[in-house]
Amino acid sequence: MSPLLPIFQRKLIPWAQEGLAQRLIVARSVLKKSSLPSDVELTRMKISGKRVIVRNRRIYGNQRVYYALWPEAELHELDVPKLICVLNGGITDFQVGKYGITCNEGHFILVPSRTPMPLSFAEHFSPKLVDNGEEEGVLLGINLYRDSLHCIIHTRRRREKINEHDMNFLIRHPQAVQTFKLFTEEILSDETADITISGHLLSAFFLSMSREIAAGHQLNPGFQSRESTSGPSSVQEIRDYIKAHLYEGLTIEKVAREMYMSPSKFTQYLRQESGKTFVEILTECRVSEAKFLLKETRWSIAIISNQLGFKSSTYFGAFFLRHMGVSPGVYRLESQNAKV
Repeated sequence: MSPLLPIFQRKLIPWAQEGLAQRLIVARSVLKKSSLPSDVELTRMKISGKRVIVRNRRIYGNQRVYYALWPEAELHELDVPKLICVLNGGITDFQVGKYGITCNEGHFILVPSRTPMPLSFAEHFSPKLVDNGEEEGVLLGINLYRDSLHCIIHTRRRREKINEHDMNFLIRHPQAVQTFKLFTEEILSDETADITISGHLLSAFFLSMSREIAAGHQLNPGFQSRESTSGPSSVQEIRDYIKAHLYEGLTIEKVAREMYMSPSKFTQYLRQESGKTFVEILTECRVSEAKFLLKETRWSIAIISNQLGFKSSTYFGAFFLRHMGVSPGVYRLESQNAKV
């Protein structure tokens, strides 16, 4: 059995169903004690040193994760939102932005994308006594990517150095991704966001994740890091980037910039390495993702169209028909019948 399953079933789902008012900490740019659970402590902290944009594109799977570093302060900014669940023990003066947060077991910390946070939990992790007489602390970090979720279990025992990535799992489930995205959008909309709606969304997300984990729909280990410093390492890296950002309505200028190349050099590179143009590769990625979403999700054609970067579902329908010979609706129906 996956170690994630009891975490979701015994802790996260019951905690979310009890309500978020006394559990959720949203790491906004401006925090007030009155907006936090009553047992959470808040302190003002400074960010020292220079902020450095990450240029070597540390990538997990198909998406850039690290956006910027504060080397002197030992902080980093992730380019994705992160939910930190304190499962056992607590954390002390955990810096998010210009604040230090101290909280105990049972709290959730939502860290919006590009919010400074520590490179390591080690100095902030507070273990507590458990049944076997040892002092142990456990956190679960959940990163939201465009088409997947990355879960990392952090464990620390009093006399042991923390293992930052002792267990990491990747779950690619469109409904869970969309539910978590809706949760973050609702809770981050403004300070008067409906906590009840947010609680229901988080509960639904945890339930969806539990179902997928129980069915064995996970990769372990999950994403593996790789780095490069000048240009893409392969055409596959370009394809991975395109698939991860289709919803942005990509242009050759934007993708070339992300690969640290000029548009002309980027075009030449694609021709040499693949024999194809940017438009041809973009089209292949759109068709591939469209087929996957039509087969594996219940999303409406309009939602899929938006996710693939089309201006309208009508344009998407014409595009799909031109390249697949059938409409999106017919393709979905045929795929469903083939499964029966």
